[in-house]
This record gives sequence, structure tokens and C-alpha cells, in this order.
Amino acid sequence: MKNIKKYFLVFMAVSIALCFTACSGNLKADAQNAVLPNINPPQTVVYIINRADMSDGEYSMIASLQGICAQSEARIYIEDGANYIMIKDYIENASHLTVKKTTDVKTLINENIDYIKDKGCVVFETGNNSTVNMAFTVSGMEKWLAIPAEFAEEAKEMGLEIKQDLTRKENGAYTVNQEALFEKYKDRLNKNIIVHQTPELVTLLDYAAAVGAFCFYTDESSRSQVKFREKVFAWANKNATVLGWSADELGYVKQASKCAISVVPSDHCSNLSLLSSLPAEEIKQKNTAEKITPDKNKHYIALVMSDGDNIQWYQTTFPYSGHFYDRISTAEDYKLTWTAPPILYKLAPSVLRYVYNSATDRDRFVCGVSGIGYINPTAYNKNAIADFVFESVDAMKNADLQTITVLDNSKSVRKLSQAMEYYAAQDFIPGSLMQIQHKYEALGGKTLFVNGKPFVSAKRSFWFTSENENEKITNEWIEAFAQEINALPADIHSENGYSYINIHPWSVTIEDLNYLVSLLDAHIEIVYGDELIEMIKENVEF
Repeated sequence: MKNIKKYFLVFMAVSIALCFTACSGNLKADAQNAVLPNINPPQTVVYIINRADMSDGEYSMIASLQGICAQSEARIYIEDGANYIMIKDYIENASHLTVKKTTDVKTLINENIDYIKDKGCVVFETGNNSTVNMAFTVSGMEKWLAIPAEFAEEAKEMGLEIKQDLTRKENGAYTVNQEALFEKYKDRLNKNIIVHQTPELVTLLDYAAAVGAFCFYTDESSRSQVKFREKVFAWANKNATVLGWSADELGYVKQASKCAISVVPSDHCSNLSLLSSLPAEEIKQKNTAEKITPDKNKHYIALVMSDGDNIQWYQTTFPYSGHFYDRISTAEDYKLTWTAPPILYKLAPSVLRYVYNSATDRDRFVCGVSGIGYINPTAYNKNAIADFVFESVDAMKNADLQTITVLDNSKSVRKLSQAMEYYAAQDFIPGSLMQIQHKYEALGGKTLFVNGKPFVSAKRSFWFTSENENEKITNEWIEAFAQEINALPADIHSENGYSYINIHPWSVTIEDLNYLVSLLDAHIEIVYGDELIEMIKENVEF
């Protein structure tokens, strides 16, 4: 505890010396701040077409058409599996709308052809190549329909005119590349949104075309491409958002953070051009955190499911299968904390509302890393982080999230405490749960007190790994993990009496977690993540 006090005093002195303006109240910093765009909701009609009725090439054309239409108004929704539930309530209550279901791509294009400027199209080559993203950049800029090369003749028969053919090559290379396209359009592109999407996927690109975002992808092994990505990130407005994903999470997020860009994993998202247009209204969690009077004979733990910053997880599988579905189908009587992405309030409010409404009376949500988007706070541009945190608080309020988790790859107490100053400066934020380095547990449960607020690192991570990729999690492994938890002491006036336990969704199941909880001794009590923060704040001296 003495060491923590010493660090705290040093950091306060450093902060004052640097004239950190955000520490007094909730002042916004002066950095230019990106704003997520608004899309007009459907005005008279919603077209619904099923993904199963389209080939991959047809799907890409309709995604482009979605985006082009949404520049005026959202009109098209691609039904895929159970995802119709996300617009069902809106459709049923919107008496001014006509719903037109179709299975024919040509009919859908013809009925919306007036939204395509000059009936133009841009041709691309399907597959893992740069022309896919480039075509959607052009589609967003020119309102031309993106057409796979194999549909070029059919497009002409439909009355469309090829305005640009991105498949042309000279000496084996495309005549237009990502860098040239960026230079051509950079003065017109939306500087608040970037899309970094593998060309093997067309999901997400409807939204890119709708908001006029630059779409590209970089090979992490190519120094020149990674350098180009840095140029794009530096061009964007401070605190802009990059949607999509990358093959190198650590390097990608670090580079984005240095350029004041937040990352939102979203590569498999679809229909954002329509979902983001729907009215957000008030979104509320079912459950609230309680004020808990600690028992001196108890050790308190919070079980917190990580990776909730991943909006594609929330949209595509989270509500219908896997961890959350298993939890609400066979809920045990213990508190479970989930991380959730507050940016969904803007990008897909109906998804967030559906998840909250589906939760059990023992589920609660906290903000996923590290705010409105995923950043490494210690690496984030110092001229923009105060604004980033300010906007994150606004998003958290809209998404009814009272506590935040942060993820960082530095385990320097000095650097982390300095970065946490920006979060602690906000009255709304009571403290934080910190995921640090490998398995998020590199600080071993250490609590940093910043401005009197606890920033609690994960003590242990329920995260199964093995050198043998065929080895599966066993009851013996879970039992050994439970023994470690059961050995934790009861001490309500020490940080050692409280533990943040991360639950890793990609390596353990709800069944595994239920078994773990069944093995915990009577002196181990489970609380929500925000309850743990408040208990430490109220009962631990620093």
C-alpha cells in the first residue's frame, strides 16, 4: 500500500506540472474530434432480401446498393439467419412503411436504380485482392454500383454503364492501386470513419459506401503497406473510428492509438447502413449494481466476460448461440458481468437493446475496452485522449454502462497511472477494470489508485491454452483453477480481498464457467464488476 501511495503522489505532481486541463472537472480537450455520421431511416419502403437467395457476387452488388441508397435514406436489409429479429419491432411499429420482400437481385436493383448516379457501375475482381475495397470506395464516392467482373455483361443488359473497370492490369499489376485511389479521393472522403477490411469479406462494406469511408486492407508483412496505413490514420480526424479488423491485433491497435484512432472489431457486421439509421431511443439494462456491505469473512470476486468490444460478435452470434445464449438458456444463480460495446448505441441500437432485454436477472454489462473504441491508453495520442475519454463517457451514458474496462500492452505502473488520469478525470467514471498484456493478468490483480479511484487489474484469467492444439480443457484444469481462487484471502480493507477474474470467451464455455463456480468455497462471493470497483473504493485505504 505504501508503494501505491508513493506512485500516486508522484503522478499527481507530474500531472500538475504538465497542466493537464481535463483533471479539473470534465472539461473537453481542444483536439479535433470525429463525429459518427447520421443516416436517414427508411421513409416509405424497406426491401428485404435473404442472403441464402444470393450468390457471393450478387451479395456484394446488393451491399453496394444498400450503401448508395443509404446516402439518401436506408432502404434495404439483408436477412441472414435469425438477424431479422433486429428490425422486427421497428418494422411492425412503423406504420408509414411498406415492406417488400424479394428473392430477385435484378428486381431489387431495377426498383432502386434511380439512386445509382448516371446508372453507373464500377467493376471489380472477386477474391482476395485490392479491387474489392477499391470498388466500394468508388461506390461511396460516385454512387456507382459495385459489380463483380462476372456480372459485367448482365449489368449492361440492365441498362448500367461501366464507368470504371478496376480489374485492368499492366505488366501483371492493377492499373489503379489503393494508394492512388486514396490520393484521388482523400479530399472528399469521410475523415471520421475508415474501413480496414480483408477483401475476402464483403460484410461491413454497405456501411462504408453509405458514409463515404475509405476502404482498404494492408498486409502486415509489408512494411510499405503498413506505412501507407499509418498515412491514412494520420490523415483522419482525431478520434476517428476504424471499422473492420487486421491480422496483427497488437501492431494494428498500437499504430491506430498513436494516430489517435480507435479500433472497432466489425469485419463480419452487415446491414449497418440500415441498423445505424434506426432511432436509438432509451436503452436500459435490466439490472442495477447494488451497494454491498462487505463481510469480513468473504473474498469478493467479479467474473467478467472479455471481448465485448467486438461488435461483430454482438451482431452475428452473441444473441443466438454460444456464451450469451447458453447463459440465458441455462442460467445458474450467480452474477456474471459482460463487456459491451457502447458504440452500438450509434451503429446498431436495436442489437444492444435486444441483448439487454434478453439478459437474465443475474447479468450485468460494463463498457468493453477501452471506451467508444478499442485503444491502448498508454500509446494513445496525448493531444486527443482527453476528448476520446469524454466521448466515451457520452457513449457509455447512452448505452447505460456505468463502468469501463481498459486494455493495454504496457505493464509499467507509471505509464498506466498517467494514462488512467484521463479516465479518472471524468466524474462519471468510478474507476476501471484493467486487462494488461498476456491473458490480461500481467499485473496480477494490482490496483492502481488514481485521483482516489481504483483501477483494478485482472488477478487471474479463466483462459485455457496449450502447446498441443488438439488438447481440450479438462475438469482437472478447471478444478486446479478453482483451488487458486479458493486460496484467496478474506480481507475487506485490503486490495488483496478483491479479485477481478477475466473470462475468456474463445477458450472456455459457459458450461466450463458453471463448473468453476460450483467448486468455489463459501467464503468466495461473486459480485458485478462495477460493484467490485465501488467496494474497493469505499473500503480500501490507499
